[in-house]
Amino acid sequence: MKYKRQQIQIVKNQSELSYLKAQINPHFLFNTLNSIYALSIERSNKTPEAIVRLSGLMRYLFSDTSQKYASLEKEINYINSYIELQKIRLGNTANINYMVNGEIKNKVIAPLILIPFIENAFKHGVNPEETSQIDIQISITENNLYLNVFNLKVDHIIDEESRSGYSIDNGQKQLRLAYPDKHELKIESKQHTFSVTLKLELS
Repeated sequence: MKYKRQQIQIVKNQSELSYLKAQINPHFLFNTLNSIYALSIERSNKTPEAIVRLSGLMRYLFSDTSQKYASLEKEINYINSYIELQKIRLGNTANINYMVNGEIKNKVIAPLILIPFIENAFKHGVNPEETSQIDIQISITENNLYLNVFNLKVDHIIDEESRSGYSIDNGQKQLRLAYPDKHELKIESKQHTFSVTLKLELS
């Protein structure tokens, strides 16, 4: 009976994880498509790159994220594409610093476990009429991954539906389900800044 309850809980956790991972931000997708359309109208040389980035991002979402673990290299490439698309979409209205340190090959990670915290910075830290600063650093050692995300808070959030803490809540739930007792998360919200520090024990 105890074993059966454990199996039921495992299936329940897997179902909840699948649901959480499926919550791609439709506003980001909509805004990115609008940006690509605008680039094409302007005959910008950034249009092909934007299309390739979005294509790769969607391919990863639909082909690799249904598994319990994905290649860390693919996960980092997904984040790279996400951030590059944000840079293309936002242009010069935001100062975005992004860095990855360490070896990403031959390691695995629960897919989409990091993106909610990165997405949150863009939701709550970007407004063309204000100073927008986002710093993202990912460091990988032999057994651990460290994520540091920092953003200045803007006074007026462009997307009213982004006012909720959905991304952060999603990320916290995924961590509890996929990495129980294998992560340390610190979230610090001050008057003008917001930061996330995550230590993750890699499998």
